Amino acid sequence: MPWKIIASAFGWKAAHDDEASLLVVRHPKRRRHYSGTDAWKQAVLLSIRSPSAHPLLRREGRP
Repeated sequence: MPWKIIASAFGWKAAHDDEASLLVVRHPKRRRHYSGTDAWKQAVLLSIRSPSAHPLLRREGRP
């Protein structure tokens, strides 16, 4: 799946950490950022509000 293209459509940008030579994916309007091999995938999952994007954001039920 082309995670980078999808994340770019949601406004995510790539930044490079020169000290650690690490790719960082960040969004200008969010505090959240991702790094590593699956950074683009995690950004997409957060953008579409997937339940598996972040385990702490899951809700069991609504009142």
